[in-house]
Amino acid sequence: MPFWRRSPRAAARPRVEPKIEASATFLSSDAEAWNALLPGGLAGTVSPATAMRHAAVYRCVSIIAFAAAMLPLKTYRELDDGDREPSLDHPAADLLRIRPNPRLSRTLWLRTTLAQMLLRGNAVTWIERKASGDPVALWPIPFERVAVSLAGDRLRYRLTLDTGTAIVVDQDDVLHVPGSAEWDGLTAMTPIRAMSAAVGLGIEADRFAQSYFENDAAPSGYISYPQVYKGDKDELRGFWRRTFGKSGRNAGPAVLDQGGTYNRIPISAQDAQLLDTRRFQIEDIARIFGVPRFLLGMDETSWGSGIEALGIGFVTYTLDPHLVAIEDEVNHKLYGRGRPARPGRNPPRFLGEFDRDVLVRGNIESRFKAYRLALGGSSGPGWMTPNEVRRKQNDRARPDGDSLAAWKAPTTPPEPAADAPPDPAPE
Repeated sequence: MPFWRRSPRAAARPRVEPKIEASATFLSSDAEAWNALLPGGLAGTVSPATAMRHAAVYRCVSIIAFAAAMLPLKTYRELDDGDREPSLDHPAADLLRIRPNPRLSRTLWLRTTLAQMLLRGNAVTWIERKASGDPVALWPIPFERVAVSLAGDRLRYRLTLDTGTAIVVDQDDVLHVPGSAEWDGLTAMTPIRAMSAAVGLGIEADRFAQSYFENDAAPSGYISYPQVYKGDKDELRGFWRRTFGKSGRNAGPAVLDQGGTYNRIPISAQDAQLLDTRRFQIEDIARIFGVPRFLLGMDETSWGSGIEALGIGFVTYTLDPHLVAIEDEVNHKLYGRGRPARPGRNPPRFLGEFDRDVLVRGNIESRFKAYRLALGGSSGPGWMTPNEVRRKQNDRARPDGDSLAAWKAPTTPPEPAADAPPDPAPE
């Protein structure tokens, strides 16, 4: 490998080529496989698959993953004067901008990465490289098909590919993004372990509610007669259940002889305290994921200026930590290797960064007001050119739009001279 394609540490050691191994049935990190193998399963274990059956968990994971996938992951070149400019010269630029591999879109790769971070605590992507070291494809690997080990001071990843082939690769060829604050030295702990009580209680509340309505936890009504009913009560109950029960709900109106009257008992899930329990569990799950209530449909809030501030808070405190973790891995593993440089000059440096303006640019009125201030003019020196503003609006550049507006001091009308004659009086 040429010296200019290696990082400082990579230059001192030979490149570790992927080593192919026979695939295994399942790995020790696959909790669902152990749950199916052991008699009775793992008691008290809430797996990522079972957690996703809860509506609140599914919504929280979806809203974070879908929001992250909306953001373009752009490549920039760092210039000698400290500035940077958008660039497509690096081999990883199109992988992150358009398609990471022939089978997967950029959007689906980001959604998969965020879902693995939120549910498994770890998102792993294998970097397929050329012999020169340039990346040619990014392949996400579900974490249940990943085994991490320590070889000296280097991490080794055993990955089971979609074809069933197992390979062992060095840490430089893997994007390993943690999604949890807990780290055991090799992997991050799954967030589901921390939220197992809240998710488990929510699943049980849903299960009880379903059983409540299916099995009639309380009678829906009663049949009364003006006098003593002399028939067989058990036969009447069986007739009513067969005719107007679950299998006969569309059988038509009830017909009662001998003066019988059907009276409905007004009872709801609120009387059984189901709604409060389920609402509390949704709030608890949303609190763990950091998703605002309005994104889960819990508040009847109009979509006004207050929602805009809440959305910015969601991007800043919930989404941004995950985006920074992805950027750190991308910049170290994909952009850490330089490109050929001219003699006497350092090789250019590249970095990747999400364009967060897609989610926080605000409404059209406030956005245009900010553009007006950025262009300068009479309000002060401009710091954005007209073409930069047009690109943010996805408009084509103009030939005369690459210069900053010069600042002009506001002019005031001149004061009249002290000895000037007075204005003539009107006739």
